[in-house]
Amino acid sequence: MANLANLTNNKLLFIVNPIAGKLHGKYNLKQVLKLFQDHGYQTTVMKTKAKGHATNLVLEYGNNFDIIVCSGGDGTLNEVISGIMKLGKEIILGYIPSGTTNDFASSLNISDRMETAAMTIINGQVRTVDIGLFADKRYFSYIASFGAFTGTSYSTPQSYKNIIGHLAYVLEGMKDIPNIRPYHVKVEAGGQVYEGDYIFGAVSNSLSIGGLLKLDTNRVDLNDGLFEIILIQNPKTPIELSRLLISISKREYKDKLIQFIKAPEAKFYMEERIPWSIDGEYEPGANEVRIQNIPNAIHIIT
Repeated sequence: MANLANLTNNKLLFIVNPIAGKLHGKYNLKQVLKLFQDHGYQTTVMKTKAKGHATNLVLEYGNNFDIIVCSGGDGTLNEVISGIMKLGKEIILGYIPSGTTNDFASSLNISDRMETAAMTIINGQVRTVDIGLFADKRYFSYIASFGAFTGTSYSTPQSYKNIIGHLAYVLEGMKDIPNIRPYHVKVEAGGQVYEGDYIFGAVSNSLSIGGLLKLDTNRVDLNDGLFEIILIQNPKTPIELSRLLISISKREYKDKLIQFIKAPEAKFYMEERIPWSIDGEYEPGANEVRIQNIPNAIHIIT
């Protein structure tokens, strides 16, 4: 692992999503820029203006920098990572989380305090993490999911997220409860075939899913080339539902309604086109979906 302070190139591209999360004030941004300046980095700031803009900024300007820092939520980070992957250049990534849930940052123990995260970028170590590829077209940093509560992340208005933070996800997710329905899905992963009626499915590389589902740190490695795949079958009785909720709350995934699989890729076969959430953003999905793990794809400072 390399220390950022030892790198010879001091040109840093700082991509900021100005409407992410709870809106850190201009003071915080000035403090971060001062920290970078005080440590000898020539910082170029670019603010995103629309969905997908961060990816375009990386593709247009990324070749001029060896360090790209982004400040925003999981969606902004996804766009920057997608740009780096498409650019095909080894670029060191720094992350200053300012979103609502910040699952990926939580998994990497990156602070949600802007100045603290900036100092981590200055003094931290560079490590590699795996990246997912959904249907050969979309990259994701930590999760692709379908089913119950999946729509919450992309349907909750940004204004709600900014005002009440993570609670917005919980409240929006509660609206889904009366409408939760199972999907018949066949999954090929790890040399096995799983088939059933599932209310939720996720392919993740994270310790936290939507800030609601937490995984055991002893079971997740962010650069082992393997996904954590979770499939939750439809509970048919109140007793099954109660048992399922208790199991999830205790992070004990041994319930017969839960399949927990570790595999480098998975193929999903669905009777209907089911919407997915890719790092919190909408994906229409398809009847057949292949999801692949790209090992050690991104160099990030932690």
